[in-house]
Amino acid sequence: MPEWNRPMKPLIVLSLLSCVLALTACAHAGPASSSAATGGSSGSTPETVRAGQSVSLQPGHSAVLSDRSQLRFVAVTSDSRCKPNVQCIWAGEAVLEFQWTGADGQSSALSFNSANDSSKNAGAWTFELQSLDFADPPTAKVLVNAK
Repeated sequence: MPEWNRPMKPLIVLSLLSCVLALTACAHAGPASSSAATGGSSGSTPETVRAGQSVSLQPGHSAVLSDRSQLRFVAVTSDSRCKPNVQCIWAGEAVLEFQWTGADGQSSALSFNSANDSSKNAGAWTFELQSLDFADPPTAKVLVNAK
C-alpha cells in the first residue's frame, strides 16, 4: 500500500461511522405527533365531542363531551389481535381501558373488549369502540352517543 494512502484509512472509517450513527438516530426518531388526530395531548386542550361524533384518542389523551364530562383513553391492557398481512387461525382481541369523568368529578372505569364487548354506558353517554389501529402508540376510534 502506498505511503500516501495510510492516513486516509482512519478518515474513511470515521466518515462511515458518522454516517451509521446518523442513520441510526434517524431510524429511532418517531413520527411527529399531531394533537388534532389524537384528541390533544397532556399539554394542550382536549378535543370537544358531541353526540353522534367519533373521536380518535391515543393512550393518555382525553376528549371533552358537550356536557363537560371527559373520556380518557388510559391504556391497551391486552392485545392478541392478528396483525395485518398475517394469516391467523383466530382474529384475536384487544382490551382497552378508558376513564369517564362527569362534570361533577365522579369517574367510572370503562373496559372494552374488541371481540365481544365494544359498547359501554357512562353518565348520559354510550361509547362504542369502532377501531384500534396497530400503530405505536395505538389510536382508538370511539363513537360517542347520548343514551
